[in-house]
Amino acid sequence: MRLRSTLPLGTLLLAVNACNSPRFTPPATPPRAAPVAATPAWVDNEEIPDGIAAVGIAQPNPMGDKGMQRTVAAADARTKLAGKLKVRVQNMFTQLNQQVTTAAAQTGEKPVRNDVMNRVIANVTRQLVDQELVGASTRYTWTDPVDGSLYLFMVMSKENVNVALASTAKTEIRKEIAQGQSALKPALPKVDKAVADSDYEEKLNANLDQLDPTKPAGSN
Repeated sequence: MRLRSTLPLGTLLLAVNACNSPRFTPPATPPRAAPVAATPAWVDNEEIPDGIAAVGIAQPNPMGDKGMQRTVAAADARTKLAGKLKVRVQNMFTQLNQQVTTAAAQTGEKPVRNDVMNRVIANVTRQLVDQELVGASTRYTWTDPVDGSLYLFMVMSKENVNVALASTAKTEIRKEIAQGQSALKPALPKVDKAVADSDYEEKLNANLDQLDPTKPAGSN
């Protein structure tokens, strides 16, 4: 005598379907992205209170030569520093020329000719760049983790630049006076103030937080 199943047909079908259906697998947690290194502040703002600075950049080379990449970045930084020194010389002689022109108008003397002033500016610029770039040093380096570019932060002491600028300017002015350019004589005692004024203007243009707005131009 056969035993009949006491389970309803619907219950049997559900049991069969449950056995044949795949097991539920929870979705995998996506892997965390590696944190991207923060870009140093000096990459976007190279102005510093204690010197003149520039950022040199070099792309990775096909050979993967890190030494060559650093050399290229350093050369780029030096070129940019040279440009800043030229601007500094121009600022200094703008201040000096204004002071000398004002003094000449008060005494009735002839102002300095433009060709003479331009010659002095060119000579001072060349000597200052050659002299100060020798003392430039690397303060920081950073490699972009995205594209491998190398950023190199090169600086020169502002104090050394000021001393060298004043000394070089005085030497060139004395040379011109010895060659008959007597109109430059009033410029000699005004060189130091012109250097200080150009330093103040440079800080003002860079909008440095360290600048004291109550400090008069040329004061120490």
